[in-house]
Amino acid sequence: MLFIENRISDQTIDGAGRIAVLEKLQDKGLVPLIRSARLHSFELALFGPERVRELERQLAARAETDGDTPYVSGDVFCFEDATLFLIFGDPREAGAGGLRAGIVYRDGAADPQQTLEAFCRNVQDALDATTRAGGNGASAEGNGAATGDEWQALEPRVSEGFKRFASAREGDASAPSHAGGRALTETERARIVRLLEEDETRSVLRQLIEARDDGRTVNLSQGGGGVEANEGLLDNLAGASLVKREVVVSCRKQGRALFRLPSMDAFQMVTSTNATCSECGTMLADERVEELVTPTELAATMLKEGSWMASRLRTLLQEELGLPESAIAIRAASVEGEAQMMSNVSGEPFLFYLRDGDVSAANARRALELQSETDAAHLVVIATGKIQDEGRVRLREHARRRAQRGSEVEVMLVEGIEGAGAELRHAFERVAQRTLAAELYPLDASLGLSVGQMIAARFRLMQKSGALRDLAASAAATLTGNLREF
Repeated sequence: MLFIENRISDQTIDGAGRIAVLEKLQDKGLVPLIRSARLHSFELALFGPERVRELERQLAARAETDGDTPYVSGDVFCFEDATLFLIFGDPREAGAGGLRAGIVYRDGAADPQQTLEAFCRNVQDALDATTRAGGNGASAEGNGAATGDEWQALEPRVSEGFKRFASAREGDASAPSHAGGRALTETERARIVRLLEEDETRSVLRQLIEARDDGRTVNLSQGGGGVEANEGLLDNLAGASLVKREVVVSCRKQGRALFRLPSMDAFQMVTSTNATCSECGTMLADERVEELVTPTELAATMLKEGSWMASRLRTLLQEELGLPESAIAIRAASVEGEAQMMSNVSGEPFLFYLRDGDVSAANARRALELQSETDAAHLVVIATGKIQDEGRVRLREHARRRAQRGSEVEVMLVEGIEGAGAELRHAFERVAQRTLAAELYPLDASLGLSVGQMIAARFRLMQKSGALRDLAASAAATLTGNLREF
């Protein structure tokens, strides 16, 4: 996924001063793509490089005289893992003055913030040098040369619906933070979510919770009371603090519980000492022993509030798609097995309605009510079960009616949270590309095509090239290893 970061400054520079700034940036190794393309075309037109700069100056002066679009609106600077851009505001347009420097990068890029900061310093150095030189059409607002403090971060666009949703959330519903009186670590959270992704795990836990709510005890020594679970799964659940296993030893004659132990292994250690019952003196090995298993509050919360799904999706958004934590908001739903989330992607709000089970018409209605409340441009319904036909029709019809009224909303339906990653990546990429095209629109006339679309296509091709290089390197290493065997 592509991300954009911006810095702005109220400094201005006109005419030939802009060309001078680009020249000084090129001296620093920052090659301006648009200007380089223009100079190359001039060289082709003049059959040589001798008078290229003179033609550039004449065209720039003509643009200033005619009062048309400035000859230099800005430029872009391409590197393997990022693209930098600089846009000069047009002082003739209200609110368009000043400078904007930015970076476009893909998730996983190394230190994009540091790269942008270094770029701003280089631009500032070029501005200061041009201003000091004078006589080149350079001018700057303010008193003398500006400092690095002139560049301020441009806050990302956030919809009012996302702000309302985030402010109304009650704590972090993505996962309980405690188990057994202690805080969960991120590793423990991840382990719990991985377990709960399995249908069998959730089925066993629901049976245990239902038995507990009905006042029934699940006794493994007597067949489990209808709960079917293998020892390995129960051990994993106990290790993740989702169930509590214990052995209860009771006096057969008096019927009173003597003590509890965490496992049968612990009981066997006790009996190996030939200990006797404190009530009747019988050997403990001959007393009544019951293996009980009960769900913890952590398990109940994770299932009933849909917290495990929210936690899994948050991990996907942050670790696989690169969204920052500040762009994600989660809140618990009032209905069992549901969770609600929102994310801010390039200024567009995505609403997630998560359902642990099937999505019925009633579920679809709640999702649409939430979409209307937040005015999200994208509604993503994710279910671990099936999205029933009536619910699917209701959701699609809502999208169609909104489109007819000129207020489109994208509806995405996903069955199985494990399949959400690829679909969300495609949706996020579409939004990022639209945002990129809008951000770099002032440069389109200078290059004669959509700069934003060109950069997005470039990143896609670079990514494919990188994947092919990795594949070739892996194949070469394998071949080399095979050859060494001979």
